[in-house]
Amino acid sequence: MDPSCKQCRSEIKNEQKELKNPLDKQETKEEEKGAPEEKKGEEEEIVSNWEEKVDTFDELHLREELLRGIYGYGFTKPSPIQQKGILPVLKKRDTIAQVHSY
Repeated sequence: MDPSCKQCRSEIKNEQKELKNPLDKQETKEEEKGAPEEKKGEEEEIVSNWEEKVDTFDELHLREELLRGIYGYGFTKPSPIQQKGILPVLKKRDTIAQVHSY
């Protein structure tokens, strides 16, 4: 699925309207609060022996149904841990990934 395609974007928007995510209210409250003061503006440091990373979900070459679900829930860009952590799993490499969440 190509998110730059007008028809695909239209389908995704229609599916987003139909989907109800129970975490939407929680995410909205967290967005209002913002990140803790000590982390605002700082980039996460990712220590890895894996050098490849992706900038979009499309670069992962996932099945169309999976991409539709990802975009349907409103995700547009992989997080830093997803950018480096998903590829080794897809390539059947042993992977340990950990990220601190707030």
